[in-house]
Amino acid sequence: MVRRAAPLLLAVSSLGFGFGAAAWLSSEAQAAVEQLLLEQVRGAGAVVQAFAPTRLEDGAALKRLKASGDFDEVSLVEGKQVLADGAGLPAHGVDLLRFDAAKLDAAAAGTSAVALDYEVGGLPFAVGYFPVPGPLDSARGRGERVGRVLVVEAGSRFAEPARRVARARTTAFVSSFMGALALFFLALAWSRLETRWRAAAAQAAFAQALQRFAAMAAHEVRNPLATIRGLLELYRERRGEGLGEDGARVVKDVLGEVDRLSRVTGDLLDLSSERPLSTESRAVEELVKEAASLNPSLTVRCPETKTWVEVDALRLGQVLQNLLRNAAQARADATVNVEVKREGELISVSLHDDGPGVSAAKQERLFQPFASEKPGGHGLGLALSQRLVERMGGTLRFISTARGACFELRLPKSDVGPLV
Repeated sequence: MVRRAAPLLLAVSSLGFGFGAAAWLSSEAQAAVEQLLLEQVRGAGAVVQAFAPTRLEDGAALKRLKASGDFDEVSLVEGKQVLADGAGLPAHGVDLLRFDAAKLDAAAAGTSAVALDYEVGGLPFAVGYFPVPGPLDSARGRGERVGRVLVVEAGSRFAEPARRVARARTTAFVSSFMGALALFFLALAWSRLETRWRAAAAQAAFAQALQRFAAMAAHEVRNPLATIRGLLELYRERRGEGLGEDGARVVKDVLGEVDRLSRVTGDLLDLSSERPLSTESRAVEELVKEAASLNPSLTVRCPETKTWVEVDALRLGQVLQNLLRNAAQARADATVNVEVKREGELISVSLHDDGPGVSAAKQERLFQPFASEKPGGHGLGLALSQRLVERMGGTLRFISTARGACFELRLPKSDVGPLV
């Protein structure tokens, strides 16, 4: 269960880390932009307080200050009245939606303040409140109450950096999501590949054990069978006419079973051993026709061309006979269509019959040894056929079709003779 959920857990962890990192970085960048905004406003107020505290009633001075710092507005406030501003407007009342009344009063009493007071379209605006003495206050000396406040507003000039931070945050979130998604599919593919590898390794181990068992069983059974056959033939020869009709039939039946067991042991040996192949160039159509002649109930439609392959003719004939025999057992009067074509360095040979086909449940076990469900079948035919074809450098597989059964062989081509 944990192994199956591992790709999802990995993706969720990656997504959480990516989102967290993106959120932290964007918040730090936003904080840096806001801090820079506040420092610019604070610096402007400090410069004005130090060098030009008494010349602010002149609207031109405020306009120059506004332009030099690219501020949104610079105002000189006394009480609740704006005496002058950088826009050159005549005196007017304080806009309390923009100004903080408490900070205005505090600045009028001599305490500066800089803060993010309001937002426009999600963009924060910094507002600085700086006490500046009026002309009469300066003449009366220090310690007198300051009655005027320089108000500096800034925010628009940082709109583009703020938008860049927002775009970077969105890009980081999307990238984190896409990275987590890619990681999920990568981990899922790796998990599936590992599952298939484990299954293949287990199947290979089982096949090796089965081959060792088959070799041992075949060797243990083969010699006794030869002895039984020899004794039965000797017995039949010595008794002659004395066997009678019933006795002769019994001996014949026993010899038939001995022959069947001999074929099974031969298949077991072929399945479990690596007996050397004798390869040669042969026309695959001729081999199909030879195998078809042993199954006269079938109608085999084979191309009249000659496509040459490099195979062990005896073993490939055994494979073709097995495939055609299976078609005949599924339907005695079946028609088998044979198609031959070239695919790169291999020759594809498809045998498609019009029989009842193979159920989906059986398809998964077609090439497994001892998986036959036919009466009297030992389940070695297709397993042996696949092994023989693979030893010749080819492949044998089942192709699912709407009707009938279709097997495809891919065999190494030969440079002798014409190719399709």
